[in-house]
Parts: sequence; structure tokens; C-alpha cells
Amino acid sequence: MSTSKPKSSKLIFTSTVHPIHFKDLSGHDFERMVFATLLRMRPWRLLNWHGQTGGDEGRDIIGVCEDELGNEITVVIACANWQKFTLAKAKKDINRLTSTQAKPPHEVIVIAGGNVSAETKDNCKAHADSKKIKICQVWSGPDFEEHLRFHAPSVLNRFFNGEELPDDEAELRKFMLELDPATEKEAGLLVARLFNRPAFQTPIHCESSMPAFRQAIADTIGALNTGIWRDRLGAIISRVPPSHAFPDARVSAGLTSCSKKLNTLRMTLDEGIRVNAIRPCQCNNPLCTTHEIDPPYPQRLEQERTEALRHAADALALLGVQLS
Repeated sequence: MSTSKPKSSKLIFTSTVHPIHFKDLSGHDFERMVFATLLRMRPWRLLNWHGQTGGDEGRDIIGVCEDELGNEITVVIACANWQKFTLAKAKKDINRLTSTQAKPPHEVIVIAGGNVSAETKDNCKAHADSKKIKICQVWSGPDFEEHLRFHAPSVLNRFFNGEELPDDEAELRKFMLELDPATEKEAGLLVARLFNRPAFQTPIHCESSMPAFRQAIADTIGALNTGIWRDRLGAIISRVPPSHAFPDARVSAGLTSCSKKLNTLRMTLDEGIRVNAIRPCQCNNPLCTTHEIDPPYPQRLEQERTEALRHAADALALLGVQLS
């Protein structure tokens, strides 16, 4: 009877570099790689790959995430792996993206497979501005390759080793959840996303929104400890390497310290609520999430959050990853 060794809980990294010629890929393969990369880039509340439009226009990717104030924003992405990227085609895509939404999306990203001149990018942004789109990004093939290699090198590793990315959105999402990072840096980038949210960036004032803040703290503690990152409704957003999985003991210890500091922050918040120093405002609006905060709690919360972020930043810096 053969016996197998127990699988180590530590991450094991491999690295493979291949040249990328996006124009050699089919439209579906290009879209798969775009969707997989986007999944790794932001903490999406929703990201759907759907809407077959016919011809060579492909499928749109529509996402919902938070802006710097915690408000929901819509991001629409068009994959444009054309033989030649032209301004006329880009304008047509932008027009189509806006016409399929009830109101103009907050952000549009057009992703090309080849080169795009600076002038064409500027003209695309000007056209998007005329459509009342606040943010317009145009990624050339080299731009996309940079994002792909930076955020999702494991996708490249699997793809070029012959493991085809699923065509179905749900299957591709599942594939990405189960896909281990290919490098330590990629593992660190997955963790860094936990802190790229308003809850860790918005200053704490005497009047602040507390429910989302507390939920973000709890979600982050859970992700650092277990590797499962859930949203406020309990659904899995993504999997991240838990703090104990990093081979470098300094990284592991730093992220563990961050989790402990976040727990202290949560206890301070709960203490303030318990003694009524942190309480809902008296505007009588049932949809209002603003809370009034009496001194010294704004200062304490700000200091404890800063300490937690410092531990995370120091640990991730060892991997060459910076917090936003």
C-alpha cells in the first residue's frame, strides 16, 4: 500500500515567463484572460462576463465596486483584440457600452490586444467625457500584459502550460478561486486587495459611517486568518493566502500582527457603541448610516487602524508589494 505525504500548508511558488502575442489568441481566449485578470485586480462586489453581442465585438464585462467614498459604481469593460485598433471602432464600443446601460457607467475600460497611440487614448477619453463617463481607461496590449503579469502570473502559467481557461463565467470564477498564486509577490498582491477599500483609507471624523467600517474590519480579520474573503452578506469574494501560509516567517508574523491590531480596533469600536460614545445620528432617516462619535474615539480608532495598516505594509513590502 502506498502512502502519500501530508500536503504542506505553506505556499509553494513556481515561476514561468512566456512571450505574449495577444493577436494570436482567439477572441474568447483574450476575454478569458481579461476577466481572470480583472478578478484579481479589485475587490469587486459583482463582476459578470456576459452579453454576446455578435460579430467581432465579443462580450462585455460589467462590474460593480466601491469608489473612494464607499459608493457603488458601475465599471464596463470592452475587449478589443482587433488586428488594428482604430479610434472609430473605439468610439463605436464606447457608444454601445453607454447605450446598454440605464445611465452612463462611472468608468469604462477598453482593452486592446495591440499598440495604441497616446493620441488615440486621449481622443477616446475625450469621447467618453462627452458621454458623461467620469473615468475612461484604454489599455494597449503592453498595458494589459503588465497588469496580467503583475496581478495574475498564475493565469499565464496555467494557460501556457496547456490548461485552457473555462469559457463559462461561473466555471472561470471557480477556477480563479482555486488557483494558487505563482509567485510570492502575487500572493502578496492578493492580500493587499483587502486594504484597498474606503474603510482603510477614509479619515475617521466625529461623524462617520460605522456599519460598513465594522463589517470591513471583520471581513479582513477573517480573510487574514482563514484565507476566505467574504462580503457583507457572507458570500465569498475571493480566496487569499492566509497569514500563516507565507514561507517567509517575517511576512507571516507581520500579517498576524495586523490581524491582532484589527481585532483591537474592532473591540474599541464596540466599546464606543456600548458606552453610547458612538451612536446613530438623530436625523430620523432610516437609510442613514452616519454615526456621531465623541472624543477620544475618533483619535483612538484612527491610531489603531494606522497601526494595523503599518504591520500589513511592512510585511507586504518584504514581497515588493505596496499598499495603495
